[in-house]
Amino acid sequence: MDLTNNPNKTSQDTSTFLYNCWQYFNSTNQTVNERRQFLDGKGLLWYAEPRSMNKSNIWIGDDPFNHSIPVFMAQVSMTALGTTVMKSVLEPIGVTSFVAQMIAGLLMGPSFLGQTDLLKTKIFTYASLYTLETIQYFGSMFFLFLIGVKTDIGMVKKSGKMALLVGLFSYCLSLILAMLVAFIRVNKYKTHFPEEAPGSLFYIAGLTSLSSPHVINSFLADLNLLSSQLGRIAVSASMISGGCSLVSVFLVLTLKQSQLSNKFPYNFLGTMIGCFAIIIVIIYVIRPIMLWVHKRTAADHNAVEEGYIIFIFLTVLVSSLAGECVGQHYLVGPLLLGLVVPPGPPLGAAIEEKLDCFVTGILVPVIVISRACPFKVSDIKHSMKVVVWTMAFFGFFGKLFGTMLPAVYSKMPYQDAIILGLIMSVQGVLDIQIWVQTMNLELIDRDIYGSLVLFMVALTGSISVIVKFFYDPARKYASYRMKTIQHSKPNAELRILPCVYHKENVPSIVSLLEASNPTTHSPICVYPLHLVQLQGRATPLLIAHKTDDSTDPSEVNDPTARTIINSFKSFAHHNKGIVSVNSFTAISPYNTMHDDICSLGLDKRTSLIIIPFHHQPAILTKYQSSNTIRRVNVNVLNKAPCSVGILIDKGATGGMRCNATSPPSKVTVIFLGGPDDREALAYGARMGDDISVKLTVIRFVHSDERKQQKSKEERIDNDIVYAFRFQTAGFKNVNYIEEMVKDGVELISCIKGMESSFELLIVGRKHGEEASKLLEAFNQWIEFPELGIIGDMLVSSDSKMSGSILVMQQHQQQNKKKENKKNEQSVFT
Repeated sequence: MDLTNNPNKTSQDTSTFLYNCWQYFNSTNQTVNERRQFLDGKGLLWYAEPRSMNKSNIWIGDDPFNHSIPVFMAQVSMTALGTTVMKSVLEPIGVTSFVAQMIAGLLMGPSFLGQTDLLKTKIFTYASLYTLETIQYFGSMFFLFLIGVKTDIGMVKKSGKMALLVGLFSYCLSLILAMLVAFIRVNKYKTHFPEEAPGSLFYIAGLTSLSSPHVINSFLADLNLLSSQLGRIAVSASMISGGCSLVSVFLVLTLKQSQLSNKFPYNFLGTMIGCFAIIIVIIYVIRPIMLWVHKRTAADHNAVEEGYIIFIFLTVLVSSLAGECVGQHYLVGPLLLGLVVPPGPPLGAAIEEKLDCFVTGILVPVIVISRACPFKVSDIKHSMKVVVWTMAFFGFFGKLFGTMLPAVYSKMPYQDAIILGLIMSVQGVLDIQIWVQTMNLELIDRDIYGSLVLFMVALTGSISVIVKFFYDPARKYASYRMKTIQHSKPNAELRILPCVYHKENVPSIVSLLEASNPTTHSPICVYPLHLVQLQGRATPLLIAHKTDDSTDPSEVNDPTARTIINSFKSFAHHNKGIVSVNSFTAISPYNTMHDDICSLGLDKRTSLIIIPFHHQPAILTKYQSSNTIRRVNVNVLNKAPCSVGILIDKGATGGMRCNATSPPSKVTVIFLGGPDDREALAYGARMGDDISVKLTVIRFVHSDERKQQKSKEERIDNDIVYAFRFQTAGFKNVNYIEEMVKDGVELISCIKGMESSFELLIVGRKHGEEASKLLEAFNQWIEFPELGIIGDMLVSSDSKMSGSILVMQQHQQQNKKKENKKNEQSVFT
C-alpha cells in the first residue's frame, strides 16, 4: 500500500489514515527493511497500537502481555538474565562482560531468538520498543554521568612521556591510515561499492579510530589487569586518545547536525555558544557546590547526606535537558557534570555506591540489548560487510601499529608492546552510543551500523581471550635470586615492605620493625604501603609520599592516611641514622591489589613483605573478618617476589595508639625444618642480636628421625641450626631448646603449653618432610591454609595466646637448575 500516491489523502479522515498505517506496519507479509523503507521514505508517522496500563489478571482469562507494565518487566528480566547467563558462560575463557552482553543481545534480537513467536509477538514487539527505548535513554544518561564521576581528569597531567606518545599515536595513526584507505577506495574502486557506501567511508574511518578511557578501564577491570604495568600505561594513554576522540566527535556531529537546517551556520554558532554556556555554569556554579559538599563531608567524617545526592541526581536531569535545548546531544551534559565531581571518597564513592549496582546490573543490559536489536544480521548486504570490515581492520591495524611504535622505542619487550596495542584497540558501549547518534544523523545506515557492531564484538572478544592467555603480570615477579632474609648479606641493608589496610594494623607492624634490630652496620629501609580500596574513581593510583616534608601535601587528604604515614615517620625519627622510611599509598580494587604490593616489592628489591592477617582478634573493628583482604593476602603469598610474613596481633598491641608502640622483649621461634622455618630462624636470629630481646628457639625433632638416613633438606636444616648455635654461643639472651616428640598430638600439646610464655612467636608456614608427616592428620581441621597448620592452631578461638604471631614463607628460586651451594648460604655463614 503506497499512501503517498493517493491524491485524496489530504481529505481522508485522520482515523482512517492511521488505521491504514497500522495495517501496513503490522502486516506479517512485510519485512523489517520494507517497513523501515515505508517509514523513512513514504510515511511520516510511526503509529503503534497503545497498550493498556491497567493491571492484568490471568484468573479472568486476561493475557498479561497485552499490558505495558508486564511486557516491560519481562523485557528487563530477560535482558538481565540473558546477559548474566552469557557472562557466566564466557567469563572463564576471558571474554569481558560487555562482549558477553552484546552476544546475548544479538541472540535475543531479531537475528536469532527474536524470530520466535513468543519474543516477536509478545515481548519484543515494535510497539513495546518505545518503552524500552525510553528506559535506555534514562539509563544512558546516568551511565554517562557515572563514567564522568569515575574519570580523574588529573591523570592527564600525570601521564608519562610514553603514555602521551602511545595515546597520540594510537589515535592519529589509526585515523590517518583509515582516512587514506577510504580516500583511495572512493576514488579508484567506487563502482565496486554499494550505493550507500562511498559517502559513508570517511565517517566509518573516523568511527573506527575512536577510543574511550571507560571502555579500556572496564576491559582491564574484567581481566584483573588494572594495577598491572601494562594496565597503568593503557589507562594513562587512553585518557589522551579518549580526549582527542571526544573533541573530534563533538565538533563533527555538532557541525553535521547544524547543516541539516537551512539556518546554517548561525545555528552552529548558537549551539556552540549554548554548549560553552553549559560548561561555564557547570565549572563555575556546580563544581564549587560539589567541592563544598566534598570538603564538608570529609571534615565531619560522616556519610554524604541524602539531600546532596538527590540534588546531584536532579542536576543530571537538568543538564541533559539543557543540552537538548541548545541543540546538543542529551548525553553531553551528564558526562560533563560527572567530570567535575571530586573523584574518590566521600562524594564520588557515595554516588558510585548509589548508582553502580542498579546502572551496571539492570540499565546497562537494557542499553546493550536495545543497541543490538535495530538490525538483522541476515539483512546486511555481504558487499557492505566486506567494505565496513575492511575499513575497520585498517583502523585496528593503525591503533596496533601506532601503539607499538612508541612502546618499542621506549624499549618495551615486543610481546608486551603487542599486548598493549591490542588493549588500546578494544571498543565498547560508548562507541556504540556514538555510532547510534551518527546513524540518527544519517551519516551511516543500519547496514553499516550492524557491520560495525559485528566487527566490534568479534574483535574485542578475540582480544580479551588473547590478552588473558598470553599476558600474565606475575611473570615479572619470577626471580633467579633468592630474595630472603636468610640469603641476605649480614652487613647489608634490610629492606622491608609492610602493608597497612587500616590504622589498627600500625602498632603491631611498628613493634615488629622495632624488634628487627636496625644497626649502623645493617640498617633497615622501610617502604610502608597503605592499601586503599578503589572507590568513586576508575583509575588506580600508586602515590609516593614526600619524606622531607612533615606536612606532606600529597593527594591523599584522608586523616586516616595521614595518621598512618606520620606513625612511620615518627618511627624513623626515633631511629634516625639506622632506619629510613619511604611511604606509599596504593588505591586499587581488591582483586588487583596484590599487583601493587608485588610490583613495589620488586622495584625496591625488598627481602620481606609483611601483610596483616585479615582477622585480628585484638582489634574490634568492622574489618576483622574481611574475605576480600584474605584474598589479597593469598594472592601475595602465591606471587610475591620475596619472602612474605603474615602478622597476627592477638593482643600485645591491640589497645595501643598508632604512635604508641613497644617492641616485644620475648621472642620465640619454632623450628621444624624446611625453607619457611629456616627463614623464620634467620629473622629471629637477627632479633636475637639485640641484647634487650630474649630469644628462644625451640626445635622439635621426631623421635625416629635420628635413626633414619638424612635427606638433603634435613642436612641443610642441621647445617643452619649448627651455624645459628655457633653464632649465638655465649649470648645470654639466646636460649636453644630441642624437644623430642613421638607424634603430631604431642607436638601440638607442647606448643599449646607455651602459649603465654612469649610476646612474639615466629613460625614457618610450611615445614620439612618429616614434620609434614607428623602434622598430616591435622590438615582436615585447618581453617586458614595461608597460615599453615601451626599458625592456624594458634589463631583459633580456643587459643589462649595473647602475643603476636608472624608466619613466614620463604621466597623460592624459580629456576630449580640454578640451585647450588650459593643458595644454601645464609646470614649465619
